Amino acid sequence: MRISAAQYEVLKEWVHHYIDTKCIVRNTNMPGKLPGSKYTWMFYLRRGLFNHQFLINISQMFIYHMERIDPKFEFQLTGLETAATPMLAAIPMVGSVMGLDINAFVVRKERKTYGLLNAIEGIPNNKLAVMIDDLCNSSRSMAQCLKILLAEDIPVANVAFAIVNKSNKEVHDETRLKGDMYLPKEIKVISLFDLDDFDLNNPSH
Repeated sequence: MRISAAQYEVLKEWVHHYIDTKCIVRNTNMPGKLPGSKYTWMFYLRRGLFNHQFLINISQMFIYHMERIDPKFEFQLTGLETAATPMLAAIPMVGSVMGLDINAFVVRKERKTYGLLNAIEGIPNNKLAVMIDDLCNSSRSMAQCLKILLAEDIPVANVAFAIVNKSNKEVHDETRLKGDMYLPKEIKVISLFDLDDFDLNNPSH
């Protein structure tokens, strides 16, 4: 076991405080996705994804969960640019310190229009790809990632990962696994936090 349950709780408290104080914009009128709509709060997790300690802690928490699902770590990591990119770099580096060899590659939002016409950056191997993102149940980014992976004949795991699941605790089971509304129901998402972990009551991004 790479970190203990007690160590995990320390990391979780640190990450929760960071998100709560630095990665949620509150009491601010912002344009929404739909024409004429407004947000009064939103997650802005990229403030964390460019902080080295945040990334180190998130990586350890990810490894803690995946060790319980796949103790041999027979998977590789992927995600849609750009939110997933910092985690795709950090998790394998933190994992290497723990004796793990985790391959990672990123999926482009749009295929290059020149040169090799890449849809993928990096070198996928033949292991199942675990998709990761900062948020789930928020946008179609994981679904877009999945569509491209399947088109590229890359096998996808039935578990994915997000830092925050924009749903409430009652929809989780005891393993914190839940679906994403935009993904096939067989793909379950590990999330570190959900909306009930923060004082949020209004519609948002």
